[in-house]
Parts: sequence; C-alpha cells; structure tokens
Amino acid sequence: MNQKEIVIEIDEIKSGKANIISFYRNNKLIDRAPLKLKTKSEPFNYHYRHHFDGDDLVKINAKQSSVFPYNGEGKINEWANETKISLKTLITEGKFNRIFTKGNTRYNVKLVWVSTK
Repeated sequence: MNQKEIVIEIDEIKSGKANIISFYRNNKLIDRAPLKLKTKSEPFNYHYRHHFDGDDLVKINAKQSSVFPYNGEGKINEWANETKISLKTLITEGKFNRIFTKGNTRYNVKLVWVSTK
C-alpha cells in the first residue's frame, strides 16, 4: 500500500458572522480537502465561501465540546473569539488530523498551525 502525507498550513481563523468559520493561510481561504470551501449556507443565511457553518459546529461539538454553535446568548464577538481559540488549540494538538484510505493509498492529513509573528 502506498502512503502519502498531506500537510495543510493554517495561520488564521475568521468568522464572517455567527456560526460561520473559515480557515486561512497567507490571507487566502484554504480550499483543499478536508478543508474544501462551501459556496454558501442557506440555513445560516450566508452567501459567501466558508468552511464551517452551524451544522458543522454541531457535528464538531459531538466530539470536541470546546467548539459549539452560537446560541444567541452573550456577545457574538466573544463567541467568535472563543471558537477561534478552541479551533486553534485543536489544530495545534493534532485533533483535526486524520488518516484515510482511498484505493491503494493511505493518506495522513495533518493540519498545522503556522505562527505569523
């Protein structure tokens, strides 16, 4: 079996509005599996490219309780900042890394936080 490592570098996480999260490298949206961009989110009334919406945050929350959708309580900016910090921590701890097999190739996908300072 062949093995291939895919490294996706991230240096910024942004939130376009409540329950919308996007990942960036060098101020550009990342559009590479498993961080393929969605074109819009009808349920969350967001018509721009992004990675996660509220439905995705619910799925992540099932495995990582530090990430959860905004429920209307508290300030949106506080939720966004806490969510970005939680996602960054999960990335730096390797909790978003994954291994999968496709055909005769085993892929090891690593998300890596790259400090810009």
